[in-house]
Parts: sequence; structure tokens; C-alpha cells
Amino acid sequence: MKLKYYKDDDILVIRFSTKPVDDSFEVENAILEVDKENSPVSLEILKASKFFNIASKELPKEVKEKFFTTA
Repeated sequence: MKLKYYKDDDILVIRFSTKPVDDSFEVENAILEVDKENSPVSLEILKASKFFNIASKELPKEVKEKFFTTA
């Protein structure tokens, strides 16, 4: 699994597999991409800083500083 945060767009991409994407499903502020077997390939969390601010007050300070602070 790989994580990539795009600070300018505030998108967190979690890549589970390197398989080709066959389909995607969008729900509020997230896009799930799947392969032909409907196994997850990646998950994009849109407005990631807001998501983590609301969903997880438990993130360690170091993680918040590394991924969600503005310069």
C-alpha cells in the first residue's frame, strides 16, 4: 500500500494495487477505483484535510504536521 498527498488539491490517494483500473465509484468526497475482479486499486479522498480533521482527532501531531499543514 502506498500513500500520496497532493497538498495543492487537498487529495489523499491510497494505492492498494498496481493492477489496471476497470471501474470507479464515487461517493461524497471519495473515489474508489477497482480492477476487473472488483478488488480495490486505489481510494482518493477529496478534501482530505477536512476529512481527517472531522473523522480523526486522534492523528498524531507529527502526522498532521507532515501531511496537513500549509506553508
